[in-house]
Amino acid sequence: MNASQPDKTYGVCDDRLKRSGTVPLEEFLSYPFFTSTMGSIAVEFQTYNSNYQSISRVSSTFDFSGAGIISSKVAKSETVLLDISHEYLRFFEVLYLLLTCCYFFELVYRIWRGFPGYFKNLWCYVNTCSIIGSLASLSIWYSYMPKLHGYLTEPAFQDPAEFKERFDVFGLYIVASSFATFTIYLRLLQFLAATKSRVVLLLKTISFSAGNMILYVSYIGIIFMGFTTFAMTHFSNKSINFVDPWRAFVSCFSLFLGKLDVVADFDAPLKVPFMMTFLFFFFFMSVQMFNAIINYAYNRVSEDMQAVFEREANEQQRKELDRAMHSGGKSWYQQLMEAVNRTQKKNGKSSDADVGEGFGVGVEDAEPEKGEEEASPWDMEQDPKVRKKVQEYLHREGNATKSAKDVAGTVMMYLVYVGCYIWFLYVNMLVEYKGDIKTAFFNEIYAREVAVPRVSLQDGSTYELDRINWHGVKTLSETVAWISEGVPMLIFNSSSYANMQLAEAEGFISPGQICIKNWNCLISGQISAGGSPKLVRITQKRGKTIPNNGASYATTPENDRFIGGYWNDTGVANSRVLVNVSGFSEKIGAGSAGSPAENTNPVFNLTYEGAQFCSSISKNTAESYERSGGIVCLLDRNLTAFNDQMALMLANDFFTSSSATFAVEMVSHNSNADLLTYLSLVFEMQPSGRVEKSATVSSLALFNFDIGVDNLGVIVGRIFPGLVYNIMVFIFTVMLYRELKLETTKMDKGRKPSGTFFQGIFSFFARDIFRIFDAMSTLLSLASTSMFIVWLAKDSSLDKVMLGDFNSFLDYTSELTGQERLYNRLSALNLLLIFVRPLRFMRDNPRMARLNQTLWQAQTDITWFIVVLFVVLIASMLFAYVSFGPNFPACSTIPLTFNYCFFYILGHFDFWPLYDANPVMAVVFFFPYLLLFYCVFTNIFFAMVDRFFISEDPPPVNLKRKLKPIFSKVCRCIQWEDDFVMEEDPNAEKKLGPKSRAARVEETAKIIRDVYYHGGEVEIGQGQKKSKLLSEICDPDERLANVMRWSRDEAKSIVLAFRNMLAKKQESQSDDSFIKNEVMAKVGGEERKMRHDMEEAFRQMRYATEVHEVMAARDQNTLARYILLLEAKIKTKMVEKHSLLMEVHHLRGESDNMRFSKAGANAADLPEDEEESEESEQEAAAAVAVAEEDAGDAFGES
Repeated sequence: MNASQPDKTYGVCDDRLKRSGTVPLEEFLSYPFFTSTMGSIAVEFQTYNSNYQSISRVSSTFDFSGAGIISSKVAKSETVLLDISHEYLRFFEVLYLLLTCCYFFELVYRIWRGFPGYFKNLWCYVNTCSIIGSLASLSIWYSYMPKLHGYLTEPAFQDPAEFKERFDVFGLYIVASSFATFTIYLRLLQFLAATKSRVVLLLKTISFSAGNMILYVSYIGIIFMGFTTFAMTHFSNKSINFVDPWRAFVSCFSLFLGKLDVVADFDAPLKVPFMMTFLFFFFFMSVQMFNAIINYAYNRVSEDMQAVFEREANEQQRKELDRAMHSGGKSWYQQLMEAVNRTQKKNGKSSDADVGEGFGVGVEDAEPEKGEEEASPWDMEQDPKVRKKVQEYLHREGNATKSAKDVAGTVMMYLVYVGCYIWFLYVNMLVEYKGDIKTAFFNEIYAREVAVPRVSLQDGSTYELDRINWHGVKTLSETVAWISEGVPMLIFNSSSYANMQLAEAEGFISPGQICIKNWNCLISGQISAGGSPKLVRITQKRGKTIPNNGASYATTPENDRFIGGYWNDTGVANSRVLVNVSGFSEKIGAGSAGSPAENTNPVFNLTYEGAQFCSSISKNTAESYERSGGIVCLLDRNLTAFNDQMALMLANDFFTSSSATFAVEMVSHNSNADLLTYLSLVFEMQPSGRVEKSATVSSLALFNFDIGVDNLGVIVGRIFPGLVYNIMVFIFTVMLYRELKLETTKMDKGRKPSGTFFQGIFSFFARDIFRIFDAMSTLLSLASTSMFIVWLAKDSSLDKVMLGDFNSFLDYTSELTGQERLYNRLSALNLLLIFVRPLRFMRDNPRMARLNQTLWQAQTDITWFIVVLFVVLIASMLFAYVSFGPNFPACSTIPLTFNYCFFYILGHFDFWPLYDANPVMAVVFFFPYLLLFYCVFTNIFFAMVDRFFISEDPPPVNLKRKLKPIFSKVCRCIQWEDDFVMEEDPNAEKKLGPKSRAARVEETAKIIRDVYYHGGEVEIGQGQKKSKLLSEICDPDERLANVMRWSRDEAKSIVLAFRNMLAKKQESQSDDSFIKNEVMAKVGGEERKMRHDMEEAFRQMRYATEVHEVMAARDQNTLARYILLLEAKIKTKMVEKHSLLMEVHHLRGESDNMRFSKAGANAADLPEDEEESEESEQEAAAAVAVAEEDAGDAFGES
């Protein structure tokens, strides 16, 4: 509060005001706590619920503005469950943690194997967010549990700060759990995309259009902010929806999605121009722009994946054929198709042209079989094409005449069938009268206001404070006030006393009769002979009360029980006990028998003037609400006795804190419409203290068989259309049976049965969906007729039941009206099917055939679109349930949350309740959710229908031909055979109409593919490249021939390996098992072999580096030393050679000198001198030769 912290020593806030917990409220208010300078005030308190074992913190804040008004007021409740220690929860926690760790290691492995390309995959980030959210929620939970345990076992729960600390941690857990739940369920799309190509198509469409969507949203976001600022500036003084920028933004966003409520509560000069401009730009232009973006993305991705779809279709057909071959017979699919083809051939239809037969798409008749041709003058025609066309025309005309007659007769019978059924329902259900009576009762129930007693804070006395109506009943005290005061007011004050006196005087009602709204007179009855007439039955159920031991379950460990709920078995007062007992911890239905939380043996009896009017009834026994047992009280018709009995019930604890349900029953009769009405008011107490209530008004029309002679015309008028209707049902059933018999007993050309009886039934209903509708309508008709007969039998015993006791009459009326409600539901469903069945008469119309064919061709895409839509919807629903469920009643249960999210898609949305429940998560949920469903999924569906829509122009309608079977014999003056529709030349070129979006996208995608694959192959000014043979480039030698031979062997081995894999794939049961067992095994083996070769090459490289390099260095060193040694030897030899050459030159000079010497000898000595000269020359030549040889040897050695 707006005060200082209290001083615990003196017990005061300041020198004038004591602490509020130590003084009465009147004394607290007498002090100057509330002054004119107060800017805000907050009221906080904590409550403990022993049924749920929970502690709640309730806070109400009020903020005052400078203008003197309350600018904001918020009431908030925060709850923490105390009993959450259970073995099964721990098991799921550990299992969840292990699975999260497994997904984490899988993610790490995928990143390692696919790095860095795996980061381009969107699911990498989705899985990462899911794992982070899961680990964060588990971490927060395990840090929250020890704090909660200390909160349970210590008196810390008395301190509001301790509660706030724990709830803040729990709030973080809610945020982490919301994202974890959303992403975990969203990952279902990843598994679907791994097996279903249509899911891949949708996901690729979203990802392909994401960039353009973000760019366009950024573009219009700037303009949107301009409109927002304009609205805030101009409308802020007119409406609270535009008082600040945030509210103006949310209001304009709601207006963008078509919600006009934000501008409906005020008038402004520029309101209409603003709305026209805003809606034109955003609601029309922007929505169409989103449609264009999504449509282009869907068509573009469809074109890219067309090859995948065709391959899947071929693969599916091949599997069917392989399965039939391996099983030694034909599959059910082949048998079904053969049966369809034989039936089509027998009926003159083409099996290839029957596209969309499941939706009854009409096709032209085929050529008549041999032996069925009619003789004509054109038989002598020489041109076979002309003769064939004439025969086709005559055969088609005969079939058309016969078919038109049959269709005309069937249509007439169908009109009689529908008219009699509607007539029968109208005169027996009396929907208008029932609606008026229900409205009259509800007006009276809603108009009753009662005073709720309150306890005085001064002396403890009770006084009346508030007056509430039916909608204001929320608690047990308000329920008691409404039953004790509102029910008597409803019964005795709904019609004026003067009107009742006048009606009794004129004989309209019996003396003492009580009527609601003058004409709905309540029926009373006696329990025993001579007893007072009873008017109302009140049935109560009570819940069990057990000692409060601080836990909701007996399995909760002792050290985990809440200290504030310990119950002292010795009876000694325990100051820590907040509530000594706890009641029922689950809802008890008013009509359920034997609930675990229900006290099935209550003992309660009350008497009035010596007669018992309240008693205990065991379960599964009559004389109670829906035979479920409980405490039953029957109140008298007399006003005084009624009030006295109600006072006795109040004084004797009929209404207690253990009361779980109340059911108030009464029956009325309206003589104007002769309707018997059963009224029940049910109040069900929740363990939280909240009350759920319901009012049921069921009426049924009586036949009054006891006065059958006087009422014979009315009875016949109500039963006769039903008889005609059932006769027509029988006729249609016989027609359907004949068609079925013909289907199951037909023979092929070999006079062999086409299949078993059950296969024939399947084929019969699979060929035409309207046959399924016929069968369902027939079954519903038979079931509703049986119920109507049983209802007539019970209605005939009404006079006997009314002579019995009042309890039996109430049970009889309750059962009869319950059966009538079931009959109404079956009849409504039957009417829906009946009005769908006429479409079969229109399916031969070319325009209807085009629509049916569109839906038939788009059925696969639409089916998987619905699957993806529901996956995202359920993921969003779980996100909203976890985020807003604790603080928002509309999301408190999963069914309620699903309805809430589904109504968001239909346009019923509001941001501020979510914002009050959880501001952060409201922003995260509201805007992306609406944009995703409004702007993405809706336009994807439109793109599907646009892509598969058949745009061909149907042939013109020839009314004469259609009316000929009916009026040809009546009016013979008209030439009914005129047919001015000229056949088109099949060889002529068809005129092209405007291109569809799919065609334009297909053309664009083709151009892009051509540019992508062939853009770099042709240069400017050059023609297309051509390949050349190897012999044209070079002359193949032996080595090249070996290379070519090796390449052929390698190619042959590769092709053989892939053929073996293909054979194994055909033998496999599924693609997944084949990929897992064969492909991955092959890939793994090749990977291991390549890895081994790579490691061997690496080892050789290391060996060469570490060993061969050292050896090479040593060899080079040795070689260098040897080269130096040889160089020294060469130098020595060169010196020797030079010296020898010098000696050779000297010897040659000497020999020359000796040859030309003039010193002579005598003539006798001349021969001797010549011989000596010759010898010396020979010796010199030999010396020179030896020197040259030595020099050559020395050089050679060097």
